[in-house]
Amino acid sequence: MLNERQLKKKALEEEFADLVGRPWPGRRYPGCYEVIQLYAKRELGRELKSFRGLYTSFKDEAVAEENGLWITKPVWGEDLDFNLIQKNDLLLYKIYTTELGGGYSAKMEDRSPNHGAVYLGDGFILHQVWQQPSNIVDLYNKNAYLYQHSCVGVVRENTT
Repeated sequence: MLNERQLKKKALEEEFADLVGRPWPGRRYPGCYEVIQLYAKRELGRELKSFRGLYTSFKDEAVAEENGLWITKPVWGEDLDFNLIQKNDLLLYKIYTTELGGGYSAKMEDRSPNHGAVYLGDGFILHQVWQQPSNIVDLYNKNAYLYQHSCVGVVRENTT
């Protein structure tokens, strides 16, 4: 029997069935940004620019070019403040695993975020990590701790 959070996740997976389970695109350009682009087109009616280069889509310059608003830039290791984020916000992360080929570390403050996710509301994100299918994660799940403390930026669409 599924609990309330599991039922909510299942409903979101059905709602976003076209964006969940997408295979990794097979190139170094982050698949997470491709999922973000598809979400923005579908949900916000916006075409996000395709930036050249690895992780350039998550730099300050790219956020400014897309007219995004920085809501917060938490320090890596701090828990994400769920009171600050809203549905459709872009969550930027510095995550590191051996699969990322090394080189990413919380201590390297000058490095750009290397992962992005869309906040779907109620503690759920849509994202795609390196070489994995896109999926929805419940940030309230104890196994999602990585995504709660490695967020280094929240960007919102500027509608003014």
